[in-house]
Amino acid sequence: MSIQFSKIILVDDELAHVTLVERNFRRMGYDKEIIKLDNGQQLLDMIVGKDKDQAGDKFPLIVLDINMPVKSGIEVLGELKSNVETSYIPIIVLTTSDDPTEIEQCYKLGCNAYITKPVMAEEFKETITSLGTFLNIVSTPITTLN
Repeated sequence: MSIQFSKIILVDDELAHVTLVERNFRRMGYDKEIIKLDNGQQLLDMIVGKDKDQAGDKFPLIVLDINMPVKSGIEVLGELKSNVETSYIPIIVLTTSDDPTEIEQCYKLGCNAYITKPVMAEEFKETITSLGTFLNIVSTPITTLN
């Protein structure tokens, strides 16, 4: 099993969550680049701002938390999906919030999937494994591959 995306950006201020997501993607055979950021502003700087050249041109997948310092995931989602140059980037929201209002807002802004992080470590691992399985079967558009 191999996740097809050529690059993944994990944006989450909880280091333990980032580590679990990365570890489970690696266990599933994902051996490509995983960029780890801890707030939404870093992501915007990398994709459309001052650090754009550092990251390269293509971002096949972003896994984004909602509740972060500096700039929230909802703000970032809105900015990226409203920008014609970045609206094609698939964004999966992976967060602890199960608030129906936030879920609806994220889908209205254009997220491709919304996944609530379970609290228990074993359930978290199962959720990430399921996400990896899902990512393995979806096709990536030719225009977003490096």
